Amino acid sequence: MFKQKFLRTPFLLFFLGVVFLPLYALFFTFPSFERLVEKDAERQAIRVADFMALRLRQNQPLSPPEADYFPEPLRVELEGIARTFGVMKFRLFDPGGRILLSTVPDETGTVNRHAYFQEHVAKGRVWSKTVSKDESSLEGVRQKRDVAEIYVPILDGERFSGAFEIYMDITAAKSALTDTLWKSNQAIGLLVAAFLLALWLVRQSVTRAMGRMSEAMHRIAGGNLEHRVPEIGQDELTEVASLFNRMANQLQDTYRNLMDERDKLNIIIQGALEGIVVTDRQGGVALVNPAAERLLGKTRERIADEGFFTLIDDPEYMREFLQRRGEKMPRTLVYNERVLNFYAFTIHDTEGQEIGSAALLRDVTEEKQLEEKLRRLSYTDALTGLLNRRRLDEVILEEFNRARRYRLDFGVLLFDVDHFKKFNDTYGHDQGDRVLVAIAQTAQGFFRTVDYCARYGGEEFCVIMPNTVMPGILDAAERFRARVADLDIDGLRVTISIGIGVYHGTRGAVDMTTPAALVKAADEALYKAKERGRNQVCFL
Repeated sequence: MFKQKFLRTPFLLFFLGVVFLPLYALFFTFPSFERLVEKDAERQAIRVADFMALRLRQNQPLSPPEADYFPEPLRVELEGIARTFGVMKFRLFDPGGRILLSTVPDETGTVNRHAYFQEHVAKGRVWSKTVSKDESSLEGVRQKRDVAEIYVPILDGERFSGAFEIYMDITAAKSALTDTLWKSNQAIGLLVAAFLLALWLVRQSVTRAMGRMSEAMHRIAGGNLEHRVPEIGQDELTEVASLFNRMANQLQDTYRNLMDERDKLNIIIQGALEGIVVTDRQGGVALVNPAAERLLGKTRERIADEGFFTLIDDPEYMREFLQRRGEKMPRTLVYNERVLNFYAFTIHDTEGQEIGSAALLRDVTEEKQLEEKLRRLSYTDALTGLLNRRRLDEVILEEFNRARRYRLDFGVLLFDVDHFKKFNDTYGHDQGDRVLVAIAQTAQGFFRTVDYCARYGGEEFCVIMPNTVMPGILDAAERFRARVADLDIDGLRVTISIGIGVYHGTRGAVDMTTPAALVKAADEALYKAKERGRNQVCFL
């Protein structure tokens, strides 16, 4: 019957298909999907490592001062992230290869001395190896499962700060691919049996069915996992089509699982408090999380339309930041009435090719406000609001050095409230505090903005008058004394005594060689004013 042309041609085509399809599945389809699984495991490991590195930067430096120290909350958080994304095992290395954290506690503190760590990982390149079951890993440990072992460097700009070693279990994926290959071969075997029976069928129907099968396999191999072979009738070819469709379903399920893992990471990005903006290879904005919209006061559509470089309305700053990788660039800026911590960087693939850029923004407004409040508290007196003694000592030293360098005159006024102890005993400490506050407010309103008013201690105050010469210092002191004497404080009046110390920089002062000597001169003058009857200004 093979002498008949209409039988010879289908048989020849089928024979070629029987030889070609298993080889195609064995040497192309299966390796392609196996590489896809391995590559996806590597990408997943990189994403997990990058996310854990982000959390690590926010909470803990990569080189702790003590070799065996690692904060328990951060360790638990990193292990939780690893479990969430199906990481089989992970290690965290410092730049020297020492293990800072491992899911196997006994490994902590050991050092990776293999050449690949310094020659590849420490130079900022991802280093990976697929280890089959019963083979040895990069460290020589025999694996009981199919594992993708990936080293992901942690980079701050171009500086190598450490690395994550991520073990991804790909046993199930490889088993699914192997099973798919076997089922594919089974389908082909069934196809052979079906062909022997199909020789009796009309040539057109047989070739049409084979054409549908071939087209489906090519589409699946090309990435169209949605395509299926129509199951028409109840013959052997329909069974083959059913088996093929099952194989396609299994491949699609594997792909969906991988997409689910991607979605988990996307949920984390979308829920992050830090603003994240990412571009694609062409520079178009590909991702904007809600936090970025909130911090910038722009919608994602507006951000995408305006472009990555106008993210903070300063394209030159953005370009220079990326070009210099943030080195010697200000990373704190005010935008949209917020103080933002800003960082931008270019993203490269494992081969060093640029694949996009990213910007991270964090709202540090409250932190800066608290920092400023603490700074003011550290410099001011709680009762009067004037500079405190600590800040006064710093200012005197600064002004003394400046006057000596540029040969300038400046004065120090030291004054206190006359008979203050008796006043407190008579009217009470609360009234005494109100007197001190009133005098402090008077001093702040009287002296120049370039002068420094401070509470020296108790009822004693100090005023530093930079770049001021006599008799201007004496005149200002006398007028201030009179101003205080005219004060009405809850129906009461007080007086002050003032002592003056002057640094004569214009004449090349030799008697005042230290700030302490200048303050001492003012203190002695104050004491002399007290001896002369109080409520007066004295200058020695």
